[in-house]
Amino acid sequence: MKSTYKASAFNRLRVWMSFEGGLIQDVGSEDTTRGRSFLFFSLGAAAGTALGGPFTLKVPENGLIALNVPLDRLRLGALSTRTTHPFYIARWNEFLAALGIPGEVDNPYWDETKGDMVANCANPALLNSLAASSLSCSSPASARWAKKPQGHCGYCLPCLIRRASLRGQDSTAYGLSDLTAAALDTKRAEGQQVRSFQLAIARLAARPDLARILIHKPGPLYDKPERNDALADVYRRGLDEVGRLLAGVRTAPS
Repeated sequence: MKSTYKASAFNRLRVWMSFEGGLIQDVGSEDTTRGRSFLFFSLGAAAGTALGGPFTLKVPENGLIALNVPLDRLRLGALSTRTTHPFYIARWNEFLAALGIPGEVDNPYWDETKGDMVANCANPALLNSLAASSLSCSSPASARWAKKPQGHCGYCLPCLIRRASLRGQDSTAYGLSDLTAAALDTKRAEGQQVRSFQLAIARLAARPDLARILIHKPGPLYDKPERNDALADVYRRGLDEVGRLLAGVRTAPS
């Protein structure tokens, strides 16, 4: 990356997502990673204030993940993140304004699927060369229990969306490399997300009009109602994208 864009600065800050108890006197400690999205945005906003003027904190996330409509009845509440949901971003912008901070949070890809982002990449050759070095998996350390190298499991929700977006140009090594080799067990992790996607895809295929309703399940969308048709569309297109990946994939309970 640095050799390709020599005129650009690439700086990163590595921070902890959880802290030990008693770090701040008389303040309760959060020893899980559930507050990480607030921490990420806070760090970005803090960095923005050092610029000495108005700034935009860009949070690049595809529309399907940003909405994160539950695929089935089991993925509600805390089981589905709202890190880049439009409602959460809108509240952050209210928060910054209330603090007098001249910045805003923006997701420039709210109306694109991950496949759209890949297709519209300005430097596809660089993307192809770096894709395998990136990480999308929600549980990259899970392979340790099977004494396999850490990395992409290949069957969690982010992995499936990633695989769908990179079809035909994906050099990523996945723990489950072939989704069609055998029926995936829906009572095990390898088949649960796949089956949930299949159910959601089938439901929307039978009634495409449901997209306008389902996008409201994760949270309110009243801040920019003019975007709702586009949000319903990116939800439909996102599921279609994953549906093409899962064509021929079989799932069944053990």
